[in-house]
Amino acid sequence: MIQFILGEDRHVKYFVHSVKEEYFSIRSAAWELRYGGEVEAAGECELTQEENGWYVDARIQPKNRSSRYELEITLEIADEVIKNRESMEVI
Repeated sequence: MIQFILGEDRHVKYFVHSVKEEYFSIRSAAWELRYGGEVEAAGECELTQEENGWYVDARIQPKNRSSRYELEITLEIADEVIKNRESMEVI
């Protein structure tokens, strides 16, 4: 679970790598911040290629105190769309 304090404006970074240690390229990455199931904010992720994979960076600033947030990252890799959701709490 990701934790924020209300008023923070932070980067959330994910490291994406191949479990088979194969080369791959991320065509695009986007994020959505959902509050109670509704999209509160969205944007494009910054991508940084490293030797063993990619860093996917989303800069977010939640607007409410709640444990009902979800951060969803969408990656386009080759002919696939891969999504990851993380629960988030704002205190």
